[in-house]
Amino acid sequence: TSTRPSVFPLMQCGSGTGDMVTLGCLATGFTPSSLTYAWSKNGAALTDSIQYPPVQKGDVYTGISQIRVRRQDWDARESFQCAVTHPAGNGEANFTKPKVIYGLPTELKVLASSGEEQEASFSCFARDFSPKDYEIKWLKNEAEIPNKIYEIKMPLEERKDKNGTTLYSAASFLTVPASEWTLDTKFTCEFEGKGENGATFMNSSVTYKHTTPGHCDKEDVDIKITGPTLADMFLNRKGTIVCQVKVNQPYVGRILWEDEKGNEMAGASKTFNDKGTFSLPLEITYDEWSKGIKRYCVVEHENLIEPLKELYERSFEFLIETNNQWNSAMEAEEDNMGKTALTFILLFLITLLFTIGTTAFKV
Repeated sequence: TSTRPSVFPLMQCGSGTGDMVTLGCLATGFTPSSLTYAWSKNGAALTDSIQYPPVQKGDVYTGISQIRVRRQDWDARESFQCAVTHPAGNGEANFTKPKVIYGLPTELKVLASSGEEQEASFSCFARDFSPKDYEIKWLKNEAEIPNKIYEIKMPLEERKDKNGTTLYSAASFLTVPASEWTLDTKFTCEFEGKGENGATFMNSSVTYKHTTPGHCDKEDVDIKITGPTLADMFLNRKGTIVCQVKVNQPYVGRILWEDEKGNEMAGASKTFNDKGTFSLPLEITYDEWSKGIKRYCVVEHENLIEPLKELYERSFEFLIETNNQWNSAMEAEEDNMGKTALTFILLFLITLLFTIGTTAFKV
């Protein structure tokens, strides 16, 4: 039984070097073994091809032919064709240099972590670039980093966008001794991609800024929390805490409130993208306030490794003092009322005695 071949184009991987590009034409699953190839460029015959003898596997054969074409024709996206003739039926494969989309990553992000006392770690994520040729280099203060513990590059991930273009994403991870990650030190992820006219570059950096929860870097951000008034707490049974944030540099960031467990409180956040003074109010009930419940005003911005946090807590000492003052006032009021009542009683008795005395005198 005769079987026609299935024909597939084979193209050289990568750009290669030299003035010639090699193309291949693969025919599989055919029988009998007699097969011929014919190459052409834009309909004009090409004669300098090579045809290899078919190889049998099971009951069918596989054959291949290759040809070398001029790189300038290939780069100009000239059309090449391989036509296969076989007794059971013919086939063909068409060749055109794929159109390459050149683009730097749509996002290049660097993250830093210093959770380990002896190490500092950095991550660089490059998303949606093309073509897949790339290099990622790490720099410290614009210089090479000789003292690395390790550097890992993750395999490429690829996807197709809505236009069918293949886009690639990559990641690199760097770990250095903690002594390399000091105040105002800058680590940079340098991405090198391939452009139509040569290499293209894109950088993203992170700079160490020392912060601790509850402490603000006055050069960048100042946090002030104003508590509720006593009148609101005692009369309205609720009040408002206000977090006032002064941003001295034009940063992109966010202000939010967290509860005492570190969970973000719903509906209590605000974003900013410039310098200035920003306020974020938070309602607190009398029960929460009297129990000394904790709330944190949190400020995130692009130049900080960790968010700034400022604690708000109503101290119990203040409540005890307030209650003592309240009790003292009540006791004083009760004393005044007692004295007033005693005065009225004495006046009444004096008046009664005077009336009795007067009546007796008349009699």
